[in-house]
Amino acid sequence: MSAEYLLAAIRREFQDHPGIIVTLPQARSRWGLDEHRCAMAFDTLLAEGFLRRMGDGYVWPDAPAPKLRITQRRPPETGRQAISLS
Repeated sequence: MSAEYLLAAIRREFQDHPGIIVTLPQARSRWGLDEHRCAMAFDTLLAEGFLRRMGDGYVWPDAPAPKLRITQRRPPETGRQAISLS
């Protein structure tokens, strides 16, 4: 796999799954990379500003914000029966 193809595959993974955090061991497993090649690819994506490091993980900082659907809460049920303890 060429370097450009690998970088495109990693970019696509982050774009297809916005908000994911990927560690280097996860990336090595996902793309079948050795430690050196994986580190080089992620260093390249960091240098170009595509990825940002958060602790041990890498994130896509330009990921779109999740679109949340706000629903109206149902009022609590009434008419519960009391239990007599006598």
